[in-house]
Amino acid sequence: MSNDTKQMEIFSVWSDEIENRLDPFFYRPIFKKLVATINNAKRKVLSLGDIVEFSVAGDWGEDPNSFEPNPDYQLCYVLRNTNFDNKYNLNFDDVAQRYVKNSKVEKLALQKGEILIEKSGGSPVQPVGRVAFVEDLPFDKPVVFSNFLQKIKISGSAFMPEYVFTFLQAIYHLGYTEFLQNQTTGIKNLRLDDFLKIKVVELPKDEQKKIAKFAFDTRRKAKKMEEEAGQVLTSIDNFVLGELGIEIPEGGAEWVYEVWSDEILGSRLDPEYYNPRFKLFYSALSKAKYDIVNLEQITKAVFQGVGKNETENPAITLLKVKNITRNGDIDYLDTEFVQDVPETKILQKGDIVSPFIGEAVRQCKFAIFDRDDAVFAVDNNTGVIRVNTEKANSRYVAEVLNSSVGKIQLEQLIGGGGVPFLGATNATKLQIPLPPMKIQEKIADKIISFREQVQTLRAEVTEIWAGAQKQVEEMILK
Repeated sequence: MSNDTKQMEIFSVWSDEIENRLDPFFYRPIFKKLVATINNAKRKVLSLGDIVEFSVAGDWGEDPNSFEPNPDYQLCYVLRNTNFDNKYNLNFDDVAQRYVKNSKVEKLALQKGEILIEKSGGSPVQPVGRVAFVEDLPFDKPVVFSNFLQKIKISGSAFMPEYVFTFLQAIYHLGYTEFLQNQTTGIKNLRLDDFLKIKVVELPKDEQKKIAKFAFDTRRKAKKMEEEAGQVLTSIDNFVLGELGIEIPEGGAEWVYEVWSDEILGSRLDPEYYNPRFKLFYSALSKAKYDIVNLEQITKAVFQGVGKNETENPAITLLKVKNITRNGDIDYLDTEFVQDVPETKILQKGDIVSPFIGEAVRQCKFAIFDRDDAVFAVDNNTGVIRVNTEKANSRYVAEVLNSSVGKIQLEQLIGGGGVPFLGATNATKLQIPLPPMKIQEKIADKIISFREQVQTLRAEVTEIWAGAQKQVEEMILK
């Protein structure tokens, strides 16, 4: 079954149906149908709370930058909501380290086979209540979890932890936890008592094992394909640098360095702007095969979009920062409308759009606007780079800016304090190598073929994942 929670509904609730919840959302027909599907499975069902050995809330611990270590505390890795991967489970790429009291570490230290539950967090389009399975712990210190998470351990031998996790993941994707959450000050909170009342279908152990194995194998296969897509994206950067003859110097930020007064430029007083690694980068850039130009030399215009004057009139479609994907594409599905846009700020096919203000600038992506079937504009947090096509290829310019060549420059221009800001003036200062037009087109075409490979892989991942979810639901709820 599927859960379409976006449909408009009118329904009534009888007084004898009222439980301990007074919010109408809890009594929506779609939720009653979902609960009935699980509870009416042709198998025995038990409440999740009845098969849980223990349930423990997490702790965020103390900041190692300000906390004075002492024997009562130890440094631990702390998993957060951001370590939850909606498809592949736990992601260990960015795990925080915090000091946690020894007495808490004993209870919170994760063990293989335990299940983590997201009890606070979520977003406007993502319900709270995601689950993650502790399958591996590749660390040299105890791994605990934040206060936004809860861990449970399945008791006895009647239920395999892998099966229970697969079951909870399946009903999450059906939308079950949307009806088990409260919202306060923008944060969604899971009603944990109601969550532990979820009915889990009891299956013979061999069926549990079969379902869990299928789900875990599928997830590993999808993750491997996603990693292949990531490797293709990485190869784009290597390809661009190789074609342009640029060797980016290795090494990270230097923490101790000096800056002489005659090196200070205008209002740039932030020390990171003068980090020696940027000098090394520009030295490498100057040795590229081709002449280096500023964007202002090859553009017709660089500008920020329009302010907030949204309307229901669909004459002009408004793109925002959220419409620029992490892959450097534009998502045209979730858009709004705007009115009174100056002609000079109407998008033209081939324009490059990118975040100019806000946190998204730190992961800045430059995307090509490729529509000519409607009128579009961008909001004032988004920038537009309009390339002079007699001098440069728009796709080439966007891809060079998406490579290390652009990222390192952005890192310096944006700086580390306050609200991240690029803006039109800074954007025109970005430098790129400019080969002859035919070579630009060749590089751009090759990158397009790389991106098509990525799209194919990710489309297969989406298809595999959707098919697996449906099959797991049928196996559990038949």
